Amino acid sequence: MSRRKVLSVAVALAFTAFFLVLALRNVQYEDLGRALAGARWRWLPGIIFIVMFVDIGLRALRWRILLSGAVKAPLGELFRLSTIGLAVNNLLFARLGELLRAVLAAERLRVPLAAVLASVVVERVLDVAALLTLFVTAANLLPALVDAHLRQAGTALLAAVIAGLVFLTWAERSLEPGGFVERRLRSWRKVHEIMSHLALGAAVLRRPLALLPVAVLSLALWSMDALMYLLGAHALGLQDWIDYPRSILVLSWAGAGAALPAVPGGIGTFESLVKSIVVKLGASPPEALAYAVFLHMCMFVLVTGMGLVFLYRLGLTLGGIKDSLRRMKV
Repeated sequence: MSRRKVLSVAVALAFTAFFLVLALRNVQYEDLGRALAGARWRWLPGIIFIVMFVDIGLRALRWRILLSGAVKAPLGELFRLSTIGLAVNNLLFARLGELLRAVLAAERLRVPLAAVLASVVVERVLDVAALLTLFVTAANLLPALVDAHLRQAGTALLAAVIAGLVFLTWAERSLEPGGFVERRLRSWRKVHEIMSHLALGAAVLRRPLALLPVAVLSLALWSMDALMYLLGAHALGLQDWIDYPRSILVLSWAGAGAALPAVPGGIGTFESLVKSIVVKLGASPPEALAYAVFLHMCMFVLVTGMGLVFLYRLGLTLGGIKDSLRRMKV
C-alpha cells in the first residue's frame, strides 16, 4: 500500500474514532439498550421497502435516463449495479463502489467507460442539488431551528450548484479539444479531466424530456429518504420531535457528514451527526443515538446484504474487486 493510501486510511480511522467518542458521549449503555429494545418493529417493513426498492429503484431509473444518450440500458441491470456500488462503498475504502459499478456497466452494456463515469459524476451533482433544495425548503419552514446565516449559505450553495449544472449542460463544445475552456484547463490535468467528464454526462440534460424526469427523480429520491427517517422516528418513539420537515434537516446533516473522512459505511460519523441534531430537536442523548444506530444498521445491512448477493452472482468477490479493476485497466 502506498504512503498516500496509508495516510488516507489513518485519517479516516482517526475521524471515525473521534466521532465515535462524540456519539457515545453522555450515553449509558443500559439506556441505549433500552431505547433500542423499545423499537416498534411494525414500522420496519416501510423502512425496508424504501431502502431496498424505492431508493435504489429511483437511482436506477435516473441512471437509465442519464445513460440514454449512449445506450438503452435494462432497468433491472442498472438496479443490480447500483446496489452493488452502494454495498461496496459500505465495505471498502476509497468509494470503490462507484468505480466498480461504472466499470461493470461499461463492460456489460458495451458502452465507453468515460460515458458511464460521466453519468456517475453528474448523479452526485444532482444529489447535492436535490438535497440542498430540500434543506433550504425545510430550513425556511423552520427558521427557529436553522440559523439565518446557514439558510443563506445553503441558498447560495444551491444557486452555485444549479449554475454549475447549467454551465456544464451547455459547455460541451467549449470543453472539446481546442475549445475556450479546454485551453485554459490544460495546465490543471485533474480539473480538466473532471470538467470533461461532467460536461459529457450533463449533455443529456439539454433534452427537456430528460431534464424534467431527472430533476423530479432526484427530488423524489431524497424526499423518500427523508420519509424513511420519519418512519425511523416513529419506530423509536421520537415522532414528537421529528416530523417530516425535521426529518429533512436530519437527513441533510447526515448527508453533509458523508463528505467527511471515515471508514467505509460512515460508521461513527453518521451516528455522531444524527445524534447531535436529534438532541437539538429535543430527544435525550440515548434516544438520539438509538435512532441513529437503528437507521444506520437498517440501511447498512439491507443494502450491503442485497449488493453482495448481486456481486457474487456476477462471479465477483470483495477480495477480487481490486484485481478485477486492474485487469480492466482502471
